[in-house]
Amino acid sequence: MILLVVMSPMGKYGRFACTTALALVLSVGAWIGHEGEAAGQAARARSWLGVELGRAGGPGRGVAIRHVVRGSPAYVGGLRDGDVIVRLDEVSVARPDDVIHEVTLRPPGRAVRLVALRGVSELTIEVTLARFPALDEMLRLDKVGAPAPSWGGIAPVAGPVPATSRDVRGKVVVLDFWATWCVACRLTAPRLSAWQAKFGAQGLAVIGITDDSVADATRAVASFGMRYAVGSDESYATQLAFGVTALPTVFLIDKRGVVRDVSVGFDPQRELEMEGLVQRLLAEPGP
Repeated sequence: MILLVVMSPMGKYGRFACTTALALVLSVGAWIGHEGEAAGQAARARSWLGVELGRAGGPGRGVAIRHVVRGSPAYVGGLRDGDVIVRLDEVSVARPDDVIHEVTLRPPGRAVRLVALRGVSELTIEVTLARFPALDEMLRLDKVGAPAPSWGGIAPVAGPVPATSRDVRGKVVVLDFWATWCVACRLTAPRLSAWQAKFGAQGLAVIGITDDSVADATRAVASFGMRYAVGSDESYATQLAFGVTALPTVFLIDKRGVVRDVSVGFDPQRELEMEGLVQRLLAEPGP
């Protein structure tokens, strides 16, 4: 797996996140990572369609859409999961790279005409490309206000790890995606431990999920000082379901199982904002 570090100065402490090659998903005309804020700004100036592309639909069958980001240009235009893009303007596309290439040739704000298949029907959809968003902005568009994806098959590393998302319904959940090699994750762990200690009796469940092995994660839990539940999902299925492309990524889920906020990277100011939201969510009635 390719590991890249993105640093973008924000405030006194700055903010940084460790990203993986998975950052290509959900982003046509995307970048994986660049060094420095200037490069990050340049990347976000590129056009964004807002789809995760699957395999080609076969010879002459176009490119399948695995997922459309809610609120993205593609979503607003009417594309949906499972559609197959066959043409962009007058250009036929057969591979994901074809779509990426055509989108990156066009500036943000440009309207493009997509021809797509939905079942046996052919649709013509006009989409206005947007600027490429920051990772947390993209996740908020896609996840906030929607039910949190379900999870399962997580091996316990430390503490009582819920077997499924249903087991924490009625609790406020802080779901932290992290890795043993992630420096920003190490910086985030003390705050998460403090939240569990401070709010656990009021109904907060802090859960850390990594795709590292149980043995490696166990050593990191002790090293990072994680005093909350931690599990390992080496299949990466949970991370994919939540659309995680950088670490740490923290989801805040309310008692009804709805995502209420997302934070990417280490940012002390955002941690303070999320702590305030944790308190407000704890005060809300249960389902």
